[in-house]
Amino acid sequence: QEEEEGRRGSKERKAGGAGAVAVPRRPVYKGPQPKPNRYGLRPGYRWDGIDRGNGFEDRVLETLHSKGRKKEEAYKWSSADM
Repeated sequence: QEEEEGRRGSKERKAGGAGAVAVPRRPVYKGPQPKPNRYGLRPGYRWDGIDRGNGFEDRVLETLHSKGRKKEEAYKWSSADM
């Protein structure tokens, strides 16, 4: 049980409690804006900015966008009479 309390105490200190310890930040990618992806993940800090994918991610995002667009157009078309 003492070990658990010790673990909790160290988390509290890192979170900004009394006696907070400065935690070094991880490096962040600083380059041109990457293309969006399904999960909203940012690229790693060592990424060189070259997209080496096979285009699958682009097709998935295009499909999602077109489905939403078709639904919106269908709704507008069906409610145009009102």
